[in-house]
Amino acid sequence: MLETDSEMENTETKEKKEKRYGTLYIVSTPIGNDDDITIRALKVLKSVDIVVCEEPKIGARTLHKYNLSQKMELLNEQNEQVKTPQLVELLEKGKSLALICDGGTPVFADPGLLLVQACLKREIPVKVIPGVSSLMTAIVRSGFPIDQFLYAGFLSRKKEERILQLRRLSTEKRTVVLLETPYRLVPLLETAAQIMPERRAYIGCNLTMPFETHHYGTFKELYDKFKNTKFKGEFVICFDGSPTFTIEKDEKEDSGKDKNASFQRSAKPSFSKQKQKQNRNKETKFKDRKEKKRRR
Repeated sequence: MLETDSEMENTETKEKKEKRYGTLYIVSTPIGNDDDITIRALKVLKSVDIVVCEEPKIGARTLHKYNLSQKMELLNEQNEQVKTPQLVELLEKGKSLALICDGGTPVFADPGLLLVQACLKREIPVKVIPGVSSLMTAIVRSGFPIDQFLYAGFLSRKKEERILQLRRLSTEKRTVVLLETPYRLVPLLETAAQIMPERRAYIGCNLTMPFETHHYGTFKELYDKFKNTKFKGEFVICFDGSPTFTIEKDEKEDSGKDKNASFQRSAKPSFSKQKQKQNRNKETKFKDRKEKKRRR
């Protein structure tokens, strides 16, 4: 197909901007296993003018591992508001930047979103160099349904807020994925065991490392397993979606059928007796389904 005049103009404008501005590359790095770096990531890191990292020691270590000597700039939670305009200015002057994080995919639960938004607003080229992700590694290994899932990020440090968040998540019908800092594993499991003790969960620890471990069980079982251990390392938690949604939907349909049938029959029993009978049926169905869930 031949390009229209407007398409050719857009292409030329884009090329001019790419020549005038530098490019922001969002580069994924390994989450534990150094061999997980991609060839494309290495090519980009070698070609850019500046590597933007979170922590100076970790950033320097990453560059040293792959024999890179690029200049470094820091972008973290403490300086993000001030540093973002400075980095945008460098891009506008034609410098190319590679944004990396301590491990995994930048911007994803890490600083960098303001920089990406600023680049998009100014039409500065942004290219993502994908790679390993602790989130995807964990959810694929978990064995839970992943046709749909919810990434709930990091929960609150405050106990009261964390309880409210987990209560909301306990009703979620999709598989849920959580990230958390190592020292909050046991408090998280304790709260989850109180709210949904029989919910099936998976904990992937130190993923991609030679000593990675995988733990399955209910939240109560996992809390009992970890409560007396001094765990040190990174982890991701996945837990099964709530069966409540399906049960409530089925019950509404069943109750609707019962009501229609009772109207057709002009049944004599009072409304309260009918309601009691429906409630007993619902309780029986719920127990039966719960028992089936336990056997799976």
